[in-house]
Amino acid sequence: MNSPKNILIAPLDWGLGHATRCVPLIEQLLLRGHQVFTCGNKDSEVIFKEHFPSLQHITISGYNVRYSKGNKQGLSMLVQAPKFFKKIYFERKIAEQLSSRLKLDYIISDNRFGFRARKTTNIFITHQIHIQGPKLLTPLFLKINLNYINKFKHCWIPDYKNNKLSGILTDPPLPKRSSFIGPLSRFKKPAKIKPIFKYKYLGIVSGPEPQRTLFEKLLIKEFSKENAACAVIGGNLSKSIYTKRNISYFPHLKTNNFYTIINESENIICRPGYSNIMDLSILNKKAFVIPTPGQTEQEYLAKYHYKKSSVKFCRQAFFTINDKTCFNKFQPFKHTNLLSSALKEVGL
Repeated sequence: MNSPKNILIAPLDWGLGHATRCVPLIEQLLLRGHQVFTCGNKDSEVIFKEHFPSLQHITISGYNVRYSKGNKQGLSMLVQAPKFFKKIYFERKIAEQLSSRLKLDYIISDNRFGFRARKTTNIFITHQIHIQGPKLLTPLFLKINLNYINKFKHCWIPDYKNNKLSGILTDPPLPKRSSFIGPLSRFKKPAKIKPIFKYKYLGIVSGPEPQRTLFEKLLIKEFSKENAACAVIGGNLSKSIYTKRNISYFPHLKTNNFYTIINESENIICRPGYSNIMDLSILNKKAFVIPTPGQTEQEYLAKYHYKKSSVKFCRQAFFTINDKTCFNKFQPFKHTNLLSSALKEVGL
């Protein structure tokens, strides 16, 4: 048994998925007797306090990314690039300060490129080595990505090495000292098979504004045409629960309540974000996915899982719901000891 270590977990703030997928990792670290701190914005603090109320959370500002209202996300990211590089620079300073103040042994950064310190063992978590974009630019994107990731001691990829959920996003060449640690989900078991469901459709909304709100409005508009009961989980912690006609709206749900609503829902409609895919893999629920317009990673994952598991998708601008809308399940979750092996490999 290794001696207890002080470990800081720092997820990216582009939606809640980076925080929720850190939950099973933190659980494993606590089981091993380590002291864990969390770091991030107020939304990630809500997630962590729900699961680990006694852990200390350090609040820092996020990247505050915004998508475009149309499908020009590449241009939007380019315009915001100076802000991102500035944030990466200041993250280094924050990480050094926290390393000294908390006497950290390890920093585990989920997609925060600058969150590492000189005197700690630094681990980077990512499912996206090969950033999708124009073919002429993908070699440049890969070079920049690997340059940042290789500054960390280890890179953990939340996927299987074979039969992957991430497809070509985690194909070679990979960062130095990379390990596949298996998919990470806060859910632990498949949804129950039920003869009768409370909700015909459940919409799960996620991601940065303004596309989060546009997607939410689209789902509510389409669900309002249905005679059956429907539900929406909005991913906006500032809103309140309400019911209007056939639609039940939940701004946010704790994991147990989230699992209950999923159990009570026949079909799921959501973004094909990687955290959603990992969750739906273990939940074994039928889904239909709508990529964020112009978000190349989601567009790729939607096409990949259509070919792999026949999970249907369509562009947001063309989405309407009817009895002909087809729902299918993602690749089933496979329990492994990959995470335990990765923890052991780095001395945890």
